[in-house]
Amino acid sequence: MSRWDNLLALVHRPCFATFGVPVTYTPALARMLGGTPIDLVGIFDGKREIVSVGGSGGMEAVTLHSVVEIKIADLGFDPMAGDDVAVAGLTYRILDVQPDGKGLAVLVLNQVYDPLAP
Repeated sequence: MSRWDNLLALVHRPCFATFGVPVTYTPALARMLGGTPIDLVGIFDGKREIVSVGGSGGMEAVTLHSVVEIKIADLGFDPMAGDDVAVAGLTYRILDVQPDGKGLAVLVLNQVYDPLAP
């Protein structure tokens, strides 16, 4: 591990300890893991602005999405779009995975609505 990686780990530890919340990650049933839920800690943001640039015209679109940042090592495998994440009693489907190249990933989420819920 490089010195920079060691410094990043020192910064991440108190951030997750301070801002982390319990997260339950459930892989999609179609994956090899068979839908077994995994409990871990993530940093949740209910309304992060996501900017996307489309086409050659450079049109920007700003949307609000819930995101959760996790340590990939805590998960034990690479997260994927289509898997589910539960935070504070709400279930979200992963739309996009944005790894940072240093062991963390931001999971862009979309809330899954239960039509049977009151």
